[in-house]
Amino acid sequence: MLSARSTALRTRGVPAFQGLERLAGTPRGAAVLVGAAAAVYAFETIGWALRPGRDLGVYLRYYAQLGQNDPVFPWAMLTRTPVTPLFAGGVLAAGGGLAAEIVMALLFAGSIIAWALVALKFGGRRAAILVAVALLLYPGYGGLFHELSSDAVFAAAFAVWALLVARAFELPSLPRLAAAGAGVALLALTRPANQVLVLAALSVFAVPGPWRVRAARAAAFTAAAVLPLVAWAGVNDLRYGDFTVARGGQASVPFFRAFVTDRIMSPDNGPASRRLATAVQSDLLPRQPYRAYGIDLHEFFTLGSPRMEEDLISMSDRVFGWNSDYDVLGSAAREAVRRHPGKYARGVTGSMWDELNQPLFVSLRAPTNSSTPSPAASASGTLPTPTEGEPIPAAHHGAYTSTPDNHIREVWTSATDHRIVFDDPRDQRRYDRLNERLRELGARFPTRGESSWLGLQLNHASKAFPRPWLWLLLGLGAFALRRPRHWQAPALLAASALVVLFATVLGVYAIPEYSVPVAPSFILLAAVGLFGTRARA
Repeated sequence: MLSARSTALRTRGVPAFQGLERLAGTPRGAAVLVGAAAAVYAFETIGWALRPGRDLGVYLRYYAQLGQNDPVFPWAMLTRTPVTPLFAGGVLAAGGGLAAEIVMALLFAGSIIAWALVALKFGGRRAAILVAVALLLYPGYGGLFHELSSDAVFAAAFAVWALLVARAFELPSLPRLAAAGAGVALLALTRPANQVLVLAALSVFAVPGPWRVRAARAAAFTAAAVLPLVAWAGVNDLRYGDFTVARGGQASVPFFRAFVTDRIMSPDNGPASRRLATAVQSDLLPRQPYRAYGIDLHEFFTLGSPRMEEDLISMSDRVFGWNSDYDVLGSAAREAVRRHPGKYARGVTGSMWDELNQPLFVSLRAPTNSSTPSPAASASGTLPTPTEGEPIPAAHHGAYTSTPDNHIREVWTSATDHRIVFDDPRDQRRYDRLNERLRELGARFPTRGESSWLGLQLNHASKAFPRPWLWLLLGLGAFALRRPRHWQAPALLAASALVVLFATVLGVYAIPEYSVPVAPSFILLAAVGLFGTRARA
């Protein structure tokens, strides 16, 4: 009986798979893949209507201030790069919710086609089918494109870069390598941590050829990657007086991890740490809300609060100077790493594993009639309990309101009530107009109902899908056993994904939205390893 069933399955399944193989790499096959991706996205939209993603408000604030040489919040313009704000703000401004969903569906489909084309070039039709089917069935990857944020834009940009790298390694001409280098600039202007991918130029030396030619190829790649970033830093310098691609590197790596995640910063770590502690003692702790909540210096450095971390950033600009570029924060964080290298290394290693192991869940949308509950009173009845398990209700001075001349202040009228105050009344009016614009853009998301049951099932499916580490392990094993001929580009893409993730967790804790955009590179590695043409002995 079982034999008869298996024979019937083979009878139906083999011709179907052969049909897919004939379609792979053809215009008709591309059309079928686009249709399949659109159907998958539409189905997911029933449970996951398009919604704001991580930090979207930060990017919309950037978009709303574009074109202003004297923006209300210069810090917001210097700590982000332009690709995501232009995309997210432009889509919402141009067409609203329905248009945004259509554009995101196209990004989803285009990303899958790009990865399938890369697999086709180096692994053949079966590899392309495996990559396409895996990404269509990967709920976490689809989930990225149901949240408007830098994560979906990064996923699409990384897919484009993968295709550019594939073309460059397939036929390593200088124009193609320059295009791959320009792709690095695109990635860095989407997410600043991607600047580390300039190191991918070293991989060009693995492409066969005379050493003089290899050096010229690497130079073309590097120049095309670096020059646009230098040009963008020049734009920031001309408009905002800061020659940087993105401000705040020292306030991120390793500072955020050392203070918030690993909690290894202490006044006892060294001279920079003592200088930082002196500033905290004199500038922050006497102010609200620290004074009301009785936060002392020891608690400040051991609680690991993101709100306190934000205060350290604004305090650095205020006390040490805008042009210090967070040098004291960076030096204190490096002292903490030198003092506690084992704890920091364990934290980085654990976060790296989490990046490769955590599934991505799309947060379910709150009911439209829900309201934010007021903080519950503490046991003494005098102060409300801060939200989200934080020790204080808010940062004393939000980082995004920081300015070179401190002309924006946050005035606290009680332990919990505070407001932004501008020295110039004209800035107050500009601020009101900016908030109105942000509310207008935020109101353009789809408001239709969605199936919370289906959204929950999709999240369960995301948990059941093979994790990135499994695809990576499968790919490494297949490459070691089969030794496919065309290994350079798939290996470079997987290695680049790992480098980006490692550079990220040096500064912050793990979240799946960092790893899922690059997870297709691990699926590609497995597909090429399993189905790529083996090299001759």
